[in-house]
Amino acid sequence: MTFETRRGGMFKAFTHHPGTVGETYFEHLGSAWGFASTMFVAATACLLHGLFPFAFQSSGSRRIRDLHDRMVTHRTAAKALRKPLPKWVPGLALATVLTLAATLVAKMFDAPVAPFALVAGFLVAAPLAGKLDLAPGMKVAERPLLRAGIALLGLRIALGDIAGLGVETLMLVLGCVALTLALGSGIGRLFGLPRGFAMLSASATAICGASAAMAVASVLPKNEESERQTGYVVAVVATLSTLAMLAYPAVAHLAGLSPNAAAVFLGASIHDVAQVAGAGYSVSPQVGDLAVTVKLVRVSLLALVVLAVALSFAGSAREAGTKGPGRSVLLPGFVIAFFALAAVRTLGIVPETVLPVATFASNLLIGAGVVAVGAKTSIAGLKSMGWRPLAALACQTALLCALAFGAASLVSA
Repeated sequence: MTFETRRGGMFKAFTHHPGTVGETYFEHLGSAWGFASTMFVAATACLLHGLFPFAFQSSGSRRIRDLHDRMVTHRTAAKALRKPLPKWVPGLALATVLTLAATLVAKMFDAPVAPFALVAGFLVAAPLAGKLDLAPGMKVAERPLLRAGIALLGLRIALGDIAGLGVETLMLVLGCVALTLALGSGIGRLFGLPRGFAMLSASATAICGASAAMAVASVLPKNEESERQTGYVVAVVATLSTLAMLAYPAVAHLAGLSPNAAAVFLGASIHDVAQVAGAGYSVSPQVGDLAVTVKLVRVSLLALVVLAVALSFAGSAREAGTKGPGRSVLLPGFVIAFFALAAVRTLGIVPETVLPVATFASNLLIGAGVVAVGAKTSIAGLKSMGWRPLAALACQTALLCALAFGAASLVSA
């Protein structure tokens, strides 16, 4: 039995029963979950009625009748009489389910959500895209939801905490980011990468890995090649960042860096915030706290880098005599929202209890966008890109590591 035959049989297992009641998989999913919520409410009402006979006297029986009407009487009506689901529902529902699954797996391994979301996208969503119309929903996940998630990153930025690092440390970290962006883009071009791809990989390396890659990709010209490039960068920077999380604390120890210097090295060199925390707290709580703050200096530059990339491509379009992006692209709404939320956090208006919820929501929204990218990506397509992008990303990561180590050495001095 071939893989395609097995996959067809597996797909039929999900669609056969819904078809017998005149529904698609997602229509059946909505109906079943609707019935489950109604039964949960009815069960709760019955439990409370048993304790307090004067309360909820008809709630249980009323919901049983409602369930019968919905499940038997009205559900068997002609499908044409039912209002069809919006076209974006299947794709968005699948992106949501896969993102939640990726979040659970990431939690188990104490790792970022993005790489697992990408794998879920091209292993699950990509095959299903050939059977179901997922494109409208995936477009919602890839554009408005992703941008909302990036905007929420602004709530992580408290300028008071960043200012507490001191002018010297701030200037060293900013220098690492600026040089990685400039020299990293040059490295990409030396390896023969297109200009947009080179800027995408350098931005992901310099700022915050997958989140930066998705943010920058949202303002680059769109085509099939750019979507594949985004998926490639997300996959590679996640892998390199994991290796860095494991190796860099040992490098800091062998080099005899002081706690402050080790925090600067880890925070200025590792791509993802979660992995910076993992590396820093594996050394000590002091190093972990300071390393995360150093990392947030890099995250705070995300909106500026996105704006600079958008302006750069707009300038190229004008020089070529073609129509450039409009004002909404040059100053995207999510960039404005990022700065606004960072200002709100700095002013202390946001309660501390809201911040973990905002971080979780940001990870989910960005994860849904990564799933959408993965749905358009194939393993064969990634392999066909050859060795040059991998070599460029590895060199960019090595460059950032060297710059961060140099900055840490100056802090020790």
